[in-house]
Amino acid sequence: MNIELTQIIPELIIASAICLLILVNSLIPSKKRYSGLIIGSLTMLSCAFVSFLFLLDPTNSFIFNDHYRIDHLAMGLKFVTYLGSLMIFIGTTTNKDNAKSELILLELFAILGVSILASANNMLTLYLGLETLTLSMYGLVASKRSSEIATESAMKFFILGAIASAIFLYGVSYIYGLYGTLFFGEFNDVTINNSIEMQLALAFIICGIAFKFGAVPFHSWVPDSYQGASTSSALFISTIPKIGAFALIYRLLFEAFIANVEFWSLLLLLLGLLSLILGNLIAIAQDNLRRLLGYSAIGNIGFILIAFSIGTTEGVIASLVGLIIYFFNTAVAFMSLEVISSENRAVVSLSDIKDLNSSHPWISLIILFAMFSMVGIPPLIGFYAKWIVLSELINADMLIIALIGIIISVIAAFYYLRVVWYMYFEKNELPIMQGSSNILQKISLSIIGLMIVILGLYPSPIIDFCRFIISPFLLID
Repeated sequence: MNIELTQIIPELIIASAICLLILVNSLIPSKKRYSGLIIGSLTMLSCAFVSFLFLLDPTNSFIFNDHYRIDHLAMGLKFVTYLGSLMIFIGTTTNKDNAKSELILLELFAILGVSILASANNMLTLYLGLETLTLSMYGLVASKRSSEIATESAMKFFILGAIASAIFLYGVSYIYGLYGTLFFGEFNDVTINNSIEMQLALAFIICGIAFKFGAVPFHSWVPDSYQGASTSSALFISTIPKIGAFALIYRLLFEAFIANVEFWSLLLLLLGLLSLILGNLIAIAQDNLRRLLGYSAIGNIGFILIAFSIGTTEGVIASLVGLIIYFFNTAVAFMSLEVISSENRAVVSLSDIKDLNSSHPWISLIILFAMFSMVGIPPLIGFYAKWIVLSELINADMLIIALIGIIISVIAAFYYLRVVWYMYFEKNELPIMQGSSNILQKISLSIIGLMIVILGLYPSPIIDFCRFIISPFLLID
């Protein structure tokens, strides 16, 4: 096999799985419900294993005429993506709508887009991965065709996404006009980098990135999409695309335009503060659980962008640690909603989880772990997500920003603890029906829930992993 092809084995496996799934759906429609789940899960397991093997080999190579880069960061982000997707596939299959092969197919396309983003070394390659990811997300949000909310959310998402992509591409065209090249390693002219035109181009690009993250003021699609999509799709679009957005920021800002760090760090800080403050404040007024999680996600993204804005290696590590921890907390929240929902009654609002502890004590305890973790209460893993970012802000003499982060975190505790209050102390006149989840899903939820506690007691594996995949190639302190 061509040596370049051996380095994109995960992408080839995903592409083959997409073709196989299309073929299976065409030839064996009666088994469509499980074909997607089986093929998707096996694909993610295989890709996670291959990317892990690549992590053991400290290579840093450029392939396909330098359009594609294989390094620790690329394989590390792919490993997290594949493992996280496997958890989502296994953990959200209660409702038959979540196991449709069409949804798995769209998710595989999105995962392929994230993989391309992680290894892109050229603006066009980056844009290819970005659009592959984004177009798949539109389909996932619109997958509940019987829901007016889903249709409306998808339309809003599509229009805003098209505008954001156009803004991003306009910034790229500016850069090409200035440099005459699209390769990241060639953006090193000091005169051009300090020009007004370059700063304008970076501002356009950062606006496009902010939309993918769901940062304020490009956030309006987030709560609508979380509310309208199926549970599986909502969990997927709330987590996996964020890894792609992380790769987007890293490849563009920290590799291509690190010389402009003073300019873009200020923009990221502004976006991060707006997201942190508005996301958490608006979440306080939410009664719909999915919209609450949507605004909570915006607040968490604010912390991640603030960590990026520090502009140091440790700041990038802190942002990646926060992103992985965010995945665990969000996965528990959405999986719990799926487990306690029945085929006839979905859990939608806070009133639906009144006295949940009486009928689902174990699930209530796991949700409690997730809520306390999101608050940042030790010894749960969420404590370290906030602690690491705040520590780096203090080390960078950004004391006012750190103080704002602490104050907003205290305010945000209200709506997280409100969920716990409803589960344990509010009495429900109507008994909560038993969910229709399977044993595999309950086991998956339990494992992820316990990991919030175990990794909180021993967080070194996550921190060391993030340091391992970032430090070898990012030396900017």
